[in-house]
Amino acid sequence: MPPRLALLAAVGLIVWLFHRDRRLRRAPSLALLVPGAWLAILGTRPMANWYGPEANAAATDLEGNVVNLVVLGFLILSAFVVLRQREFHWSEFIRNNKALVAVYLYLAVSTFWSDYTFVALKRLAKDFGCVAMILVLLTQENPLESIRIVFVRCAYLIFPLSVVTIKYYPDIGRNFSQWGDQMYTGLTMQKNSLGQVVLVFGMMLIWDMLELWRDREELADQQTEIGIRVGMLLMGVWLLLVSNSKTALLCLVLGGVILWGTKHLMRLGHPQQVMACVIAAAVVLGVLEWSFGISDMLIGWLGRDKTLTGRMDIWRAVNQQVTDPIVGTGFYSFWDAKMGATVVEQVGKINTAHNGYLEMYLDGGMIGVLLLVMMLWAGGLKIMETLLEGALFGRLRFVFWIVAIIYNFSESSFFRLGLMWFTLLLVVIDCPLHPEADAGLEESVPVE
Repeated sequence: MPPRLALLAAVGLIVWLFHRDRRLRRAPSLALLVPGAWLAILGTRPMANWYGPEANAAATDLEGNVVNLVVLGFLILSAFVVLRQREFHWSEFIRNNKALVAVYLYLAVSTFWSDYTFVALKRLAKDFGCVAMILVLLTQENPLESIRIVFVRCAYLIFPLSVVTIKYYPDIGRNFSQWGDQMYTGLTMQKNSLGQVVLVFGMMLIWDMLELWRDREELADQQTEIGIRVGMLLMGVWLLLVSNSKTALLCLVLGGVILWGTKHLMRLGHPQQVMACVIAAAVVLGVLEWSFGISDMLIGWLGRDKTLTGRMDIWRAVNQQVTDPIVGTGFYSFWDAKMGATVVEQVGKINTAHNGYLEMYLDGGMIGVLLLVMMLWAGGLKIMETLLEGALFGRLRFVFWIVAIIYNFSESSFFRLGLMWFTLLLVVIDCPLHPEADAGLEESVPVE
C-alpha cells in the first residue's frame, strides 16, 4: 500500500473512532483538553523532536528547548488556572498526600547540591505538572469517565499512527540503538517508550472494555464497542511484539492476571490483610528465586541474556561511581555530571540507570529511597481500601501499583516525565472526588 494511502486510512480510522466515542460519551468540559494534550505528548515524543534533527539535538541539550518549555509551561499554567477556578484546596491535598509531598519537597531541596540547580528545578517543575494534570482529571464532575475518555482517545490516536509510521514512514517510526540495531519505535523515540505506551493504554482499554461490558444492557451497540477495544488491544500486542519490548509485554500479561486475581483479594476484610498477602507473595517469589533461580528461566523465556540486555553492566558501572550515599547527587543530575559521563563512556550513550530504585538513590541517596518506599507504602494502603470496595477502578489502581513497582526493577519511571509515572501518580494520589464519583466507587462488583 502506498504510504500516503496508509496514512489517509489511519486518519480516517481515527476520525471514525473519535466520532463513535463522542456519540458514546461526551467530555464533561473543555478542560479535559489540557490533560489530554499532556498525555498525548507523554505518549509520543517532546514537541521539539517533531521539527527535524537540529531541533532534536537542541531538545536534548542541558538548557532544554524553547518549544518544549513553551508548550509544557502553557499546559501547566492552564491546569493551575482550571484548579483555581474550581477553588481547589491545596492544603487538603497536602494533608491527604503527605508522603508524596514529602518526596517532592526533598527532591526540590536536593537540587541545591546538584551541579545544575536551575536545570534540576525546571525538570522537577515539569514533573510536578503531572500532578496538576491528574488533579484536573480528578476534580471533574465525573472523574472516572473523564479518565476513560482521555486515555482511550489517546490510544485511538497513538496506536494506529504508530503502526503506520513503523510500516510506511521509517524516518519517524524507526530508530537505531546505541549499538546500531534498528528499533521499531512508532511515534515515540525508543522501543521501551513504545512498550510503556502500549502497557499503560492497553490496561486502560481493558478497564474501559470491562466497564462497557458491565453496562451492556444500556449500551445500544455493545458488540461493536467491545470489538473496537479488542481490535485496539490486538494492535497494541502487535506493537509490543514488533518493538521487542519484553518488559512491557510481561507487565501487560501480569497486569491482566492480577486484574483477574483481584476478585479473590476482595474477599479479605481489611487493607492490612491485602498488604500482608502482597508481602507474602513477594516472600514466596524470593524463596523460589533463591531455590530454583526462576529469574534465569524467565529471562530465557523472554529471549534475553543474563545481563538483561546490558542492564547489569549499566548497574555495575553506575555503582562504581562515588556518590553521596545519604543525599545523592541532586534531582536528575547524575547523568549531566562527570560521573554520568564516565558511565556513558563505559556502556554507551544512555541517560537512565534502567532501575527506578537505583535512579532514586542517585538522585536523593538513601533518604530519597526511604521516602519513595514510604510513598509507595502509603499509596498502597489507600489503594487496598478502594480495592475492597469492589469497583473496577479500585482493582485497576491495585494493578498499576503492582505493575509500576515491578516495572521499575528494569526501567526507570519514578519521578521521570512518562506515562508509567503519570499513571502511578493517578492511582496513588488521594483527591476528594465529586459525589457522583463516590457513588460509582461504592457500587460493588459481584465477587465470584
